[in-house]
Amino acid sequence: MRWWLRSVAIGAAVGFAVGVVVGGTLGRVFMRLVFLAREDTRGLETAMGAIVGEFTGPGTAAIYAFGAIAGVALGVAYAVGRTLLPAGTRVRTIFFTLGTTAFMLGQIVRGNREDFSILPVTLSLILIVGSVALTAAPVPLLVERLAPDRERNLGRVAQGVAALGMIGFAVFGVTGILIAYAV
Repeated sequence: MRWWLRSVAIGAAVGFAVGVVVGGTLGRVFMRLVFLAREDTRGLETAMGAIVGEFTGPGTAAIYAFGAIAGVALGVAYAVGRTLLPAGTRVRTIFFTLGTTAFMLGQIVRGNREDFSILPVTLSLILIVGSVALTAAPVPLLVERLAPDRERNLGRVAQGVAALGMIGFAVFGVTGILIAYAV
């Protein structure tokens, strides 16, 4: 039990740090790129209440806070769910990054649906995928370095659960893309 709690705590700490440093910074830079790609959206309000084109302290703080919260969720999810992923840090990183990116893409699109009617859809989706993938990828690498998982072999049931989960995340991400283009 102590080993598991330590893994979850390390996952949360790693996720927080990566979420703030990588996710927050990329989120801020990418939001600016979306605005520069379509300056006629200046002054419009987003689903989260931000004003497009304004570069404010509270707006930047909100982006970094979102990065931190999402990062903690990523770190904890990895620490808890890594036993269902295939062995090997490299393979786990690939599976975790793909699954997380698909899930977060679907979630972000659904939560900000109306934004896709005013912002460039393709660019927005590419930047979301890029920021989530680049934020998720270091999490397994750092967690495995600081709290290595015990060696184990997945049984058929665990492999099935992992495969079903990945399929579910992929469907959720693809439907998110369809929603973004349908708005």
